[in-house]
Amino acid sequence: MRPVTAAPKGVLAPGAAAQRFRLGRYQPSPDLAPDLVPDLAAVVEHYWVVAWDLIGQPPYVQRTLPYPAVNLVFERGRSAVYGPMHGIFAYELRDAGRVLGIRFRPAGFRALLGAPLTSLVDRVLPLEAVFGRSAEGAEAAVLAAADDAGMVAVAETLLRRGLKQSPPMADEVNRLVALIEADREILRVDDLVARSGLGVRALQRLFADLVGMTPKWVIRRARLHEAAHRLAQEGGAEGGVALDLTTLAQDLGYFDHAHFTQDFKQVIGQSPSAYREACARKIAEGKQQP
Repeated sequence: MRPVTAAPKGVLAPGAAAQRFRLGRYQPSPDLAPDLVPDLAAVVEHYWVVAWDLIGQPPYVQRTLPYPAVNLVFERGRSAVYGPMHGIFAYELRDAGRVLGIRFRPAGFRALLGAPLTSLVDRVLPLEAVFGRSAEGAEAAVLAAADDAGMVAVAETLLRRGLKQSPPMADEVNRLVALIEADREILRVDDLVARSGLGVRALQRLFADLVGMTPKWVIRRARLHEAAHRLAQEGGAEGGVALDLTTLAQDLGYFDHAHFTQDFKQVIGQSPSAYREACARKIAEGKQQP
């Protein structure tokens, strides 16, 4: 399997997280007969595996800042489809275990759901609600695999059974979301209009149908991902000059430091400075664990 090498910006306090569990991320397998079945890479962003062994240690709560995407999760007794989420996702790790997740491309799950993605926002569905009888035994089969590659292979078989052709404009919407994440100069919907050639209402309709979130929300979430990533990196650094929060706010397109702090705290639950300090503190605490 081909690993994903880019840093996972959605994992909050990543330095502390790396001390508590293993995170593996893998690209979808290339399809051998793309003319016969839709290409998995057109709908799947990547697979992720979380494995932990905290036996004899306190439970650990991992918080993530979700991307504008659907996740299909295989976990013993809790397998489900998680729709795009507005808020923070928190999960308690205890004892030992492992989970396989499939993160779909922003417009990728539309080919499986067969309904506008707005219907799945902030919702959790059982596998059967999407895959029907094909989901029977899927959880046991995935988690019985010996390693990450085995779990992914079983999950891909399930995906291919339910996969249909992606709707028109899905590739374009995926491209626009990737552009938002990569281009720091896209700070407002008007910036996306200029780069896409589509009007505001057309973008809003497409994003509602294929992503479930508005273009404005996707832009805001990308900027918060970048902010959390940069603050966490600094929190885990040894010394150095502190990142100026006013400069960071300007880089991310905020009117001033106060608006940035308000936005960050509303979503993350901490001010940027408190989050930075918490990242450093959790890393230090983790180094003291046996």
